[in-house]
Amino acid sequence: MDNLETAKKYYEGWETSNKELLNVSPELKFTSPDGSFPGAKEFLDQCWQFSGVKFQNKIFLSGGDNVCVKYDFPMPDGTAKAMIEWLIFKDGKITNIEVFYNNN
Repeated sequence: MDNLETAKKYYEGWETSNKELLNVSPELKFTSPDGSFPGAKEFLDQCWQFSGVKFQNKIFLSGGDNVCVKYDFPMPDGTAKAMIEWLIFKDGKITNIEVFYNNN
């Protein structure tokens, strides 16, 4: 499976609460405006509560070992927060995720 397909499965895993689709390295490095996690376990322990949410308007851009994803994350108040995620792959697994959004 190529990196773009792996990225699409990753988001499907979040939307369907299926961790088996995530294909992340145990040494995953995750950063966002709200914090960072040094491994997949820490990341999933803190963020899996957001699984099951349908990301809106997903756009994927792929090149080499990088996939960029823009989407709107539905917020509890009915609004949507625009987010961009930069995924880096090594040997078919996601090794880095950097998330960008307005933190106001």
